[in-house]
Amino acid sequence: MTCMNSETRRARALQKASGGVATTDGEKNQQIFFVLFGVPAEQVSRYSRSRMRGLTLIETIVYIAVFSLTMVAIADAVQQFYKTNRYVFEQVNQIDSARKGIALLVDGLRKATYSESGSYPIEAAADNSITFYDDYDNDGTVERVRYFLSGTDFARGIIEPSGSPAMYTGPETITTAAHYVRNVEQSVNIFKYYDTNGALMSSPFSLIAIRYVQVNLIVNVNPQTRPNEFSLRSSAAIRNIKSNL
Repeated sequence: MTCMNSETRRARALQKASGGVATTDGEKNQQIFFVLFGVPAEQVSRYSRSRMRGLTLIETIVYIAVFSLTMVAIADAVQQFYKTNRYVFEQVNQIDSARKGIALLVDGLRKATYSESGSYPIEAAADNSITFYDDYDNDGTVERVRYFLSGTDFARGIIEPSGSPAMYTGPETITTAAHYVRNVEQSVNIFKYYDTNGALMSSPFSLIAIRYVQVNLIVNVNPQTRPNEFSLRSSAAIRNIKSNL
């Protein structure tokens, strides 16, 4: 009798807590747990109804709309970031490319040597161009190497020797060592030459007196926007004709 009274009281409490709504066995167990541990019937009823009710159509639409607006805002922010910083990224890439071009130039100047026909290591020198002889591709043959400014490109021209005796009359293979070079716009010469005494030379340059060359390349993808110009500087002593400065 006592057991039946206990079960009856618990069933009535469960029915009261659940608001008279039929529940599954799992939900009944949860509600029994709440009742036994003193959770107010109002909270049990509210929990049970929310579990059964789920999301309404209006709530689902609102959640989807909020999510969509958030994603649109994020996409727009990313797009604006890349648009604002596009020149910065491109500037970094061009500076890196110019740095590699200057490294090849300086390495070639240091190794400049007499041509296959016996010509002097430096063939021509000007404010924004230089021509010399070097085994550029390390194939055991000395090539004619020319660096020059073409518009805003700093270009490299290579001529392989041909014939016997060797001559440099073949086609010149031209590649770009650096883009967006602004030396002319900034009135800054790419090359500076120093003689055997270490004195800065002036144009026209005496080729046999040149012992040391400084290179200054100014790179800027777009002068109308930030970042500003970036200068890459390097230098080379021509070893095969070097004497004490």
